[in-house]
Amino acid sequence: MKIAIAQINPRVGDIAGNAALVEAFARRAEALGADLVVFPELALTGYPPLDLVVKEDFIDENLKALKRLAGLKFKTALAVGFVDRNPAAKGKALLNSIALLHGGKIAAKRAKSLLPTYDIFDEARYFEPAAENLPVKFKGALIGLTVCEDIWAETALLPSRLLYRNNPVKTLCAGKASIIINISASPFYRGKGARRRAILSGLAKKTKTHIIYVNQAGANDELVFDGNSFALLPSGVISAQGKAFEEDLLLVDTAAPAPARAAPALHEGIAEVRAALTLGIRDYFHKMGFKSAVLGLSGGIDSAVVAALAADALGPENVTGVLMPSAYTSGQSTADALAIARNLGIKTRTIPIKNIYDSFLKELGEDDPAGEVSLTMQNLQSRARGSILMALANSNNWLALTTGNKSEIAVGYCTLYGDTAGALGPIADLFKTEVYKLAAHMNSAGEVIPEAVIKRPPTAELKPGQKDQDDLPPYETLDEIIRLYLEENRGPAEIIRRGFKRDLVISVLRRVEANEYKRKQLPIGLKVTEKSFGYGRKMPLVKKLGFLK
Repeated sequence: MKIAIAQINPRVGDIAGNAALVEAFARRAEALGADLVVFPELALTGYPPLDLVVKEDFIDENLKALKRLAGLKFKTALAVGFVDRNPAAKGKALLNSIALLHGGKIAAKRAKSLLPTYDIFDEARYFEPAAENLPVKFKGALIGLTVCEDIWAETALLPSRLLYRNNPVKTLCAGKASIIINISASPFYRGKGARRRAILSGLAKKTKTHIIYVNQAGANDELVFDGNSFALLPSGVISAQGKAFEEDLLLVDTAAPAPARAAPALHEGIAEVRAALTLGIRDYFHKMGFKSAVLGLSGGIDSAVVAALAADALGPENVTGVLMPSAYTSGQSTADALAIARNLGIKTRTIPIKNIYDSFLKELGEDDPAGEVSLTMQNLQSRARGSILMALANSNNWLALTTGNKSEIAVGYCTLYGDTAGALGPIADLFKTEVYKLAAHMNSAGEVIPEAVIKRPPTAELKPGQKDQDDLPPYETLDEIIRLYLEENRGPAEIIRRGFKRDLVISVLRRVEANEYKRKQLPIGLKVTEKSFGYGRKMPLVKKLGFLK
């Protein structure tokens, strides 16, 4: 059987546009002689649709689009993800479903059996799990139609994750399915592509089936989808591999012998993170209807990296870096900021904040006659800069990018309505040490980030002689403590056992928890790790934690 894998980039809510995209890829698959073309999970609605699915008109529109696609009578059959209504009297009203369109009609429908409710997933809020899932007969073969999480239930392959009592793939194979199709909307995090390959290769070998895996490519809100769709032979060998972080169309012949060459290597490490962030920025802007970005260009490593990502994503002609010097801004910072802009080819504007800052101090009576720069005075500088950036964004129809990293966001080393003002945080899920690694990667083919920027000790330059390490531990130490706490869910006692001083660990973790209120007010940040500070982390703001005494 010839199966086309349509790795598309749908937009959440744009049912008409998504249906047109499905139709266009279906025609391409038909021209290739495909018997069947498969599309990602919820291809018609986009993923994740969240509370859009509670709107009756939204569900009606997606069902009408499905019916129209079925009536187009392609020679090639289509397997399409959509939202169906639950015909049963009990349970949730909706089903996360896959339809097989063939012969001018909806030939078969199956619903998702396993509904994830962890991290960014909350599908049990909307959907009822499938009561059963039996193979579908097509072109003389029995095919198992599964949706995303349905293939992540093999406990032998995932020994630490015993989330489900049933195993849809096992059930389908007991029903003699020889081909398992899995339509997915699987968000990216670092290393996930390789993990998918390993798990599904093991599943193909264990079940002795062909596995066709299609994932969407693109980004919606904070989530980036890496594509990387593939087909597996019953031996576990990859017979076809889709592109990373872009749309693609593959054709697989299940009767063909194993390929002579191994599947191409995946993007890995900091390279895949860079690709994910670039796509995340590009899709956020384009899908929101914006073309250009503005950001504060301080001459530091964070704004340099964000500017470089934005230039890659949107084109340098669509990025403006704003220099906003104060009395505490060094000449080196200004020179570095201008060098970054020259290297990237982006536009710059220089707007000193002295007059705005002085007027704030005068009206508030904050000026300290002893010459000390209080925390309030430091924050006023940041807020003056945030106001300038938002004003420029408003008047030019731009979106402002924030430049905060995960380390700063974790401990609240940022100013509400100041450096946190903007529409999107591209590096919000990167620790400071990772920002340096990304800068080094950007420079691997020639200098993009000036070496002086990389070597300078980080500073906010909000008071004379200020350095980040005056207020924070070394980033190598801080990042590892936060990573253990946030990403591995380690408690203070275990972190201390790793060799960190008790007072330091407790101090850092208290700052993490005390600044939840700040993080609730930040723009969304692109997710590139298994646990970010975004939608998937649900913590109370008002709390008292005994384990941090």
